[in-house]
Amino acid sequence: MTEKNANIDFCGIRNLLRLLEDQGFSKTELKKIAARIAGEIGADIIFC
Repeated sequence: MTEKNANIDFCGIRNLLRLLEDQGFSKTELKKIAARIAGEIGADIIFC
């Protein structure tokens, strides 16, 4: 996957994870999931 597409895909995944946070999922656990997904797809964009 190209770097640009991986970053765009990760932005979408991150938005979905934020919706899960609004539904009561742990922010800490969602951050771990986001980091794992970013590594797997090759995204290099950083969110705080």
